[in-house]
Amino acid sequence: MTIELIIIGDEILNGRTVDANLAWLAPWLFKQGLKLGNVAIVRDDQEQMLKALELAWSRSDIVLTSGGIGPTLDDLTKTVLAEFAGKKLCEDRQARAIVENNYARLSRPWTPTTNGYHLIPQDFIATDNPGGLAPGLVWFDHNKALMAAPGVPKEFALMVEHVFFPLLQSKGFNVAGDQAQIIMRTYGVPEEKIFGELCPSLWQQLTPYGKVASLPHLTGVDILITFDGANNKEKFQSEIQTIVESSALSAHVWQWGELSLEQLIVDKAREKNLTFCFAESCTGGLAASKITDIAGSSEVFLGSAVTYANEAKNEFVGVKQQTLSKFGAVSEEVASEMASGALKKFGADFCVSFSGIAGPGGGSGAKPVGLVCQGFASAQKTQSRSLQFRGDRLKLKERFALSGLFWLLENLN
Repeated sequence: MTIELIIIGDEILNGRTVDANLAWLAPWLFKQGLKLGNVAIVRDDQEQMLKALELAWSRSDIVLTSGGIGPTLDDLTKTVLAEFAGKKLCEDRQARAIVENNYARLSRPWTPTTNGYHLIPQDFIATDNPGGLAPGLVWFDHNKALMAAPGVPKEFALMVEHVFFPLLQSKGFNVAGDQAQIIMRTYGVPEEKIFGELCPSLWQQLTPYGKVASLPHLTGVDILITFDGANNKEKFQSEIQTIVESSALSAHVWQWGELSLEQLIVDKAREKNLTFCFAESCTGGLAASKITDIAGSSEVFLGSAVTYANEAKNEFVGVKQQTLSKFGAVSEEVASEMASGALKKFGADFCVSFSGIAGPGGGSGAKPVGLVCQGFASAQKTQSRSLQFRGDRLKLKERFALSGLFWLLENLN
């Protein structure tokens, strides 16, 4: 079954909005064993939209659109869908009932003069919108489905998952695919070193199992093997792990799976009944922000002291003034005292600290931009280290935070 997405909106092609629906839809479909065949992004332009629909309909079984079904003048999707299907826009009782219910849910008045949500193309089905006001639209023709959802990411995701796909299943569409994927996540080694030095034959060794892909990110590389036949996943993963574990890459693999680093840290801390905290300077609370993005992190994460100024380092986490004067704020000595002081302050099992130079100014020959000093403290030990990274200010902050989180994971393991 082939699936296609048409993303509609001037604001996306003008760079005012970053589309989030593709980023959600592709992995969600993959979890269903399905894949997205094609994607088009078009402006709020009737001719462009019509051409995109015609092409998508010619080559796909299910065509999804996002955007353009709201109440403003540039919301042209309903008009274009009607033209494409050769239908007229008419008042629909089901659409009207859905709209009235949605407005009542938010304690807001609605009348037919408020907007045209109750007008839909003939023979289209109006569907519920669990997260918003405008009904979704579905049209079945010649064993194909055309489905229009709002562009708002929350509304789009809820409608696709909880309305569109159950409806497809009830109409006899096979929405249970057989695609699977094995994901190996590595840290601290670039692509060229993995495939050129550590494991020159790895790609060829993995190819018999499926389609191999290498996805670099800020701190490492994810290697993915995608294949048909989900029932083979356990066998394939065992064989692939055997190949990797006998190679020089093994020391750089931090996960077989697709959990985020933050989720894995929280899960591991829960499993071992350990708590942790941070003392942050150059990262400005970024490490804490990443951890608190994870639901349930409060069970293991006690907090972070954002001690940006030297006075804050001294007052809140007990860094000695003498240490600051002698070694400077960006030093392993200060990072050690930040970690041990915050550990005591929060009463945690583990603490990681961060003090560095994110630039673009403030560096020197001895302490260049991109230098981060990190401390680790527990009841058993206190350590510190210095790392050097490259990038602009935001990328450096990201690298500083992630490298510290990897160090925390290493100690949790």
